[in-house]
Amino acid sequence: MRQTLREIRRAPARIIVSVFALALAIGAIGVFAIPTVASSSLRDAAAADNLADIVIATTDSRDVDVEILLEPLGNVQALDVQIVTDVSTNMDTADSALLKVIGFDTQSQEVDIVSADIGRLPQDGAEVLVTDGVAALGSTILLAGQDGTTSNLTVVGVGGTSFWSGTNAAFTSLDTARSLAGLNGVNRIVIAADNVGQDELRATAESARTMLAGEDIAMAFLPIVFANDAHPVEVDIEQVSSLIGILGVVAGLVALVLLGSTTNTLITERAREVAVMRALGSRSRPLRRRLRRLAVGIAIAAAVIGIPLGILISNVIARLVLQEFVGVTPGVAVSLPVIVGSVLFALVGARLVATRAARRVTKIPLASALRDRDGSPFGRRLGERAAARMRLGGLLDRTAFRNTVHRRARSTAIVAQITAAVAALLIIASIATTINDYNAATIEPFNWVSRTSVAGPGLDIDADIANDDQRSEVSIDVFGEYGGWEVDVRGLESDTLMIDRGLDQGSWFEQPGEVVVSTGFAEQVGIDVGDDVEVLLASGPTNYRVTGLHPDRGRSIFTGIEPLAEVLGSPGMANIIYSLDPQPAIEMPAMTETVYLEALSDDGGRQAIILIFGAIGLVVVSVAGLAVASGLAVNVYERRHEYAALQAIGGRKRHVFRVVSAELIPLAVLGIGFGLVAGYFGAQAIAASFEASNAVEIGFTFAVGAVPAAAIVVLVGSLAIGGLMVRRVTRQPAAVTLRSAA
Repeated sequence: MRQTLREIRRAPARIIVSVFALALAIGAIGVFAIPTVASSSLRDAAAADNLADIVIATTDSRDVDVEILLEPLGNVQALDVQIVTDVSTNMDTADSALLKVIGFDTQSQEVDIVSADIGRLPQDGAEVLVTDGVAALGSTILLAGQDGTTSNLTVVGVGGTSFWSGTNAAFTSLDTARSLAGLNGVNRIVIAADNVGQDELRATAESARTMLAGEDIAMAFLPIVFANDAHPVEVDIEQVSSLIGILGVVAGLVALVLLGSTTNTLITERAREVAVMRALGSRSRPLRRRLRRLAVGIAIAAAVIGIPLGILISNVIARLVLQEFVGVTPGVAVSLPVIVGSVLFALVGARLVATRAARRVTKIPLASALRDRDGSPFGRRLGERAAARMRLGGLLDRTAFRNTVHRRARSTAIVAQITAAVAALLIIASIATTINDYNAATIEPFNWVSRTSVAGPGLDIDADIANDDQRSEVSIDVFGEYGGWEVDVRGLESDTLMIDRGLDQGSWFEQPGEVVVSTGFAEQVGIDVGDDVEVLLASGPTNYRVTGLHPDRGRSIFTGIEPLAEVLGSPGMANIIYSLDPQPAIEMPAMTETVYLEALSDDGGRQAIILIFGAIGLVVVSVAGLAVASGLAVNVYERRHEYAALQAIGGRKRHVFRVVSAELIPLAVLGIGFGLVAGYFGAQAIAASFEASNAVEIGFTFAVGAVPAAAIVVLVGSLAIGGLMVRRVTRQPAAVTLRSAA
């Protein structure tokens, strides 16, 4: 400890910068704790609400008692029935606002338990509990149901359940929801299972499908299963945080380079002291151990600062992610494995980078170490002797070149640090550019202006309703599943005008049983033109022949509307009206919701990802910037005697700065070049990882416009740091500097 404190007094600025940079890097590694932090809050909420493992949306069960019907169903811990419908809260305007209403048994809840954060649960048909932001406690809201039935409901509570987090919803009794939905029975089944494995849950859902079908109750959508008690958003959060963690690793590696550079310098400066101790009889092994303690001391100090910083970073980002994507505000959580891993990273890394420098210093011949102030005299290596024979420019240029070759470890560290900084800047810029371009590309194939749907599940629109409107078309838009991936199954007219029918390969569908698949999705899952594919729909598995690949960027399957309606058990029906106008000129039979194409490109979730990447990228750039500044400062400071000698023979500050800039500019240019390559392939790898993990075509756009800015910032910043250090080392008289042996 005394040795470490002594070294801090000898070089406080260098060590403090190293400690702070390594602490930032340890903090950045804390992003790997985001899944644990997020999952902790999500699973606590899911456990408190007994979140369903299987969710089944059905058609009207009519007078069938679903709970009794499904009593023989195995693998069931608890089962509740519900009613889910959309109602209007703004009947006096053309654009009525829709609100999700969930009817549940207010007296007996076992699954997806609704609780009141403020107030209480509804107790009769005139009461309702709403999610935060829908209405104030004690107020009255007027709701209009599917058939025009209206209900005045008093808000007696504010709260909800974990499944509907982030959704504007109202919870009321089954009878009230049934009246608003125009149903005779129920249309939603939630099941908490005993065995929560993926295969077991799917088998249970399939058994439920068979039992329901026996009473002519069909599934309106594919059943949703949450394997291993997972929350629906956990996988997405883990994916995002893992990709962000890549930048955390980069920060850690940059900090290790800085620690290695600083430790190498401090150990090298003690070469004469070590030589004296060796001359007095000290053995090399104990000496190396003493030299390594400095690096370990720096790492311990960095860990003391970095671990709390990492906990803060992981919790702040987890809160941003959960509030943006789920509407849940998590509590504070800590990931012990990440903390232990961060500490080991710092300690083991510090020992590794110090070992080489300590071994090198203890192997210098005693005579050389006692004679040379440098501790590593120029000319001992073949490369240095070759550099001495090269004639490059004038004396100052040759001096700069030889110093770069002589201190090759320091030069390599500076190049590596600049590379990391430039790469981090370009990765962040390229991710932002890629996401923005992807947002635009997702809507590019579509020609429609507005998309209108009837509130509620099922196919409720007569397919002939748009026959008299040449600028509108009916369509079917439902979810399916292929190869474990959820896909959008779109039923369209074969000559549709609402989507660009230009294909990357093959031909557009014409006959029943033919489909066109998104090119990116097809490439990810191995689908080719001519293949037979089995798509799981709410009605069961259906076989199709692939005739073409479409440039749509999502996971989409396009097929004929009429055969799709028949497969879904609703011949001649649809659930979507596309229009080339802002509103279709069609009299709709029930409440509708209209979405505009131009609004789809404004995706707050993607912007949140950019902000999160930017925040972690800022940490990486900060670490790299500190590393570059420290490396340049040490490089100039170590050579103060050489610069003093230059001044003693008539050189001025500008000559000293010329030597420094002649060293820095080539290193900066080299770092910028490597950074461009690393930034390009790093951003491309992140985009490819997103594509593989989502089975879509995201594409990649390199931020070429950011290259000049990054290059200018690095060059100007490096020269500015070099200029400041030159001013510092030339401030005192040359005679004073030359007399100093420290």
